Amino acid sequence: MKTFAKFLVGMWVWGLALSVNAQPLADLIHTWEKANFQLEGEAQKVAFDGLLEEAAVLREEHSQSAEHMLWAGIIESSYAGEIGGLSALGHAKQAKKDFEAALKLDSGSVKAAALGSLGTLYSKVPSWPIGFGSGKKAKAFFEQAENEGANTLDFFVMYAEFALDQNDTLLARRLLEKAEMVPTRPDRQITDAARHEERKALVAKL
Repeated sequence: MKTFAKFLVGMWVWGLALSVNAQPLADLIHTWEKANFQLEGEAQKVAFDGLLEEAAVLREEHSQSAEHMLWAGIIESSYAGEIGGLSALGHAKQAKKDFEAALKLDSGSVKAAALGSLGTLYSKVPSWPIGFGSGKKAKAFFEQAENEGANTLDFFVMYAEFALDQNDTLLARRLLEKAEMVPTRPDRQITDAARHEERKALVAKL
């Protein structure tokens, strides 16, 4: 079965501007970065078990916050990417609901991130009758995200990977060139280091 990619989107770490009282969310994002990119085996499983509990709390206590719903989805989709197979589908479906909720709640700050996250999700989930994946929908979401101003390293790498899967090397090259120009974020060094390695691997396929 087709496996899910590590997200954030992963999946994605979009570099969103957190609100003044967002330290708990910032701490959660840092925990996610370590689990997604640095831990392996049982340590990673334990970390993601805790993150999934936190995602449930985000839905319960911050259901009217687009940013919190986005991160609930990122956690679910990242976990799906780690476990793969049929058992991942439930988490992928929950991530889809979370991203869609973020879009409905969005006032502009996370719209591009939610759209890009949906694009990645649709590009990685198996298609019907197993899952809801769709290359056509993935492309539409990626294009909408770029139109909304998506310009992060995460976005360019994930979109470029999709473009290569679709044999669109011209688009992939454009996106990877943009990705190379994105400066490393001081507070996202773990993620950005991993994304640049992914970018180099994709460049080698051109």
